[in-house]
Amino acid sequence: MDPEKFQADPAQIKVDKQAILSLLGQSEQPVDKYTIDLVDRYISRCTTEASLKGVYVWRDSVPQESGKEVLIDGERFRVGHIIIKELKNATAFTVFAVTAGPGPETLASELMSRGNYLEGFIADLVGSAIVEWAAEQIHRIVRTMADAKGMKVTNRYSPGYCSWKVNEQQKLFRLIPPEQCGITLSDSNLMIPVKSVSGIIGIGPGVTFNEYPCEVCPMKNCKYRNTKAGSH
Repeated sequence: MDPEKFQADPAQIKVDKQAILSLLGQSEQPVDKYTIDLVDRYISRCTTEASLKGVYVWRDSVPQESGKEVLIDGERFRVGHIIIKELKNATAFTVFAVTAGPGPETLASELMSRGNYLEGFIADLVGSAIVEWAAEQIHRIVRTMADAKGMKVTNRYSPGYCSWKVNEQQKLFRLIPPEQCGITLSDSNLMIPVKSVSGIIGIGPGVTFNEYPCEVCPMKNCKYRNTKAGSH
């Protein structure tokens, strides 16, 4: 299929307030009303300043003989043993990239530069939550497409997670038109804007979706571990 664009109006964005509060330590002790009010304020500001834009494309695959690589349209991805196990039954993939735009990260940086570290940190968390929400919407779209073909989907997996090396971001972006999602890659494979997510979703009649993907990921110190704010 040809690449499909993803866009969303700011009014559609849903940020899980409780997930943000958990990242601020509410699970350990109650967060004060001042901080809760700040979270409300920056959910509103960041969603207003976000400019969501993305692209996704369905790519057919072929059976993998080595069991160590995923082959998508001629690009070979060494995704690591954890992800390859989850993708081994996939017969197709969706490759995607989506960004919240520069607004939320610019706001967070400006707050930090003025010494408003808590507010800047909250704005940064909200920016991440916004782009994760967008990635989840793409996941939902792909699931609906797969259902129509009698197939299922896996979790979404991104370079830099679960031992998948971030330098393979270059290969991934060769499979999508980056000009349609407004994302560029730095020399160190950092996505610009920073509040962006890219990755792949496995598709097939024999794949499975893990409700709690943190259980298979070795990143024990990930700030999103066991929260709804991250789903890698």
